[in-house]
Amino acid sequence: MSTDKTWFDDKLKSNLFYDLGFRALVWLSIAFFIFRHASKKADFSPVDAFIASQGSLLPVVFDVMLACFAFCVPAMLLKDLEHVAPKHWGQDTFAGKAGGLIRRLAGDLTLWILGAQVSLLASLGVLVVYVYKEDAWSEGAVQFVAVFSFVLVASAGIFSLVSVWVRKKTSLVTSHEKFLTILDTGWKVLGFYVGLIAFTALAAVL
Repeated sequence: MSTDKTWFDDKLKSNLFYDLGFRALVWLSIAFFIFRHASKKADFSPVDAFIASQGSLLPVVFDVMLACFAFCVPAMLLKDLEHVAPKHWGQDTFAGKAGGLIRRLAGDLTLWILGAQVSLLASLGVLVVYVYKEDAWSEGAVQFVAVFSFVLVASAGIFSLVSVWVRKKTSLVTSHEKFLTILDTGWKVLGFYVGLIAFTALAAVL
């Protein structure tokens, strides 16, 4: 069974950032309707709604982030290996098929994280509107909103890039001609990723 193919799908697939933007609009619309229906309750509190969404989503987001990175790194590695040595790492091989499965899992995880971040931004937006209407701005409230918004937007931007890298057809490193002339074998690609992971781990510790 195949899905329906339309000009709109082709347009979104031509640039995965268009796809993410469309998904974000859908997620925002859903969050808007959720808060709209919730606001009709007599005891609705935007503050409680934000605390509830933050308390329920953030722990899960952190767990999924760890799983996402655990899948994203081998996903991009296997894609580069497939590009350099299709005979040993192509889609017809066991390793290539495993890479396809890992890439799909990594892509879905990044999309879930982005959806959760959009929901948190929506709840924060409702809180900001409430504070503005109540004229309850304070230095602490402004600082909290600014910091939380910056963290969410920055992390959403990072995971947008990661999602595109994982889901796009071309490889991350070896799709560039200059890198391909250096990393022209599977062992060199593997060494590059091992070195990159080691450098990242060392930088995080220091």
